[in-house]
Amino acid sequence: MSTTPFSDEYEYIIVGQGIAGTVLAHAFLERKKNILVIDDPNYSSSSKVAPGLFNPVVFKRLTKSWMIDELLPASENFYTQLEHTLGEIFFYKKELAKLFSNEEEKIFWKKKSEEGSLQHYLSNKIEEVFCPDIIHNNCGAAFVKKAGYIDVKKMLAFSQEYLQKKNLYLQDRFNFSLLQINSKNVNYKNIRANKIIFCEGFRATENPFFDWLKFKLTKGEVLTIQLREEDSKKIPDKVINKGVFILPIGNNLYRVGATHSWDNLSEAPTAEGKNELLEKLNHVLKIPYTIIAHEAGVRPAVHDRRPLIGLHPSHNTLGIFNGLGTKGVMLAPYFANHFADVLEGKKLLNKEVDILRFWK
Repeated sequence: MSTTPFSDEYEYIIVGQGIAGTVLAHAFLERKKNILVIDDPNYSSSSKVAPGLFNPVVFKRLTKSWMIDELLPASENFYTQLEHTLGEIFFYKKELAKLFSNEEEKIFWKKKSEEGSLQHYLSNKIEEVFCPDIIHNNCGAAFVKKAGYIDVKKMLAFSQEYLQKKNLYLQDRFNFSLLQINSKNVNYKNIRANKIIFCEGFRATENPFFDWLKFKLTKGEVLTIQLREEDSKKIPDKVINKGVFILPIGNNLYRVGATHSWDNLSEAPTAEGKNELLEKLNHVLKIPYTIIAHEAGVRPAVHDRRPLIGLHPSHNTLGIFNGLGTKGVMLAPYFANHFADVLEGKKLLNKEVDILRFWK
């Protein structure tokens, strides 16, 4: 099934409507660019499974996440504007409660929370007792500020609807054999564009033009659980983290995740993934719960944990915006606008994300 685009001439074709493709499309539209998004919604995608959690710190070392001082303001501005454009709410700020496993973790947290660079993100207040009737926790908890989540499924669904209403969306499984390229434009099924940007997630490994990029795909599995209403009322409206995250999404529902597997890259949920999550969850929750859903997706992670952005070194009409990995909701807004600036000749591409770092 496909829809008929309103014209046969575009500035940009975007292939893929996951987090990367959707955010890039809206960034282009904000700049009044004429675009067409090509997507097959029947394809599975890690974006459709992603909890959309954003956390400004790396727990292992209690350091700031890469570029977080730039990424967070860009994300908040972008998603707030997009909510206005779509007429829907999907951007939620929620503190993150980090449960301590031992006294050493607590002492380390207190020390790091006093560092100037982390004071914006780490609360120096320790709660010695945190939800004792609900949660297994003998060492207390502390809180990460400026965390939260994007309801990714909602954002993607309403963005697709928005694009369809404007005749900017073509439902189609992209066929590389039908793509014609030259130095000035590309042509796909008689649709011409100045450039085509691939935002295919992990399927970029099958893209014949970008098969030299060094992806390190990881499979992630998540659960959705439901608590009894009386129990849910006893838990603060915060993300809870200890081995797994427990993310409240309303109606007594919680997302629980996530696993990381580099070996089994099938797109189907596994018993092993489910058991891993349940074992960790049962070390946190004391109360009963009901499993509502079990989902899996393959993340387009990269060997050096940096996005993959840029134009093909041999074909300047082909580009890629990918490799956002587990932090896609944070990375996408800043780098979509950065890439748009680069394409308009306003900036040079950040070398850390430039795909040329992997060119032979």
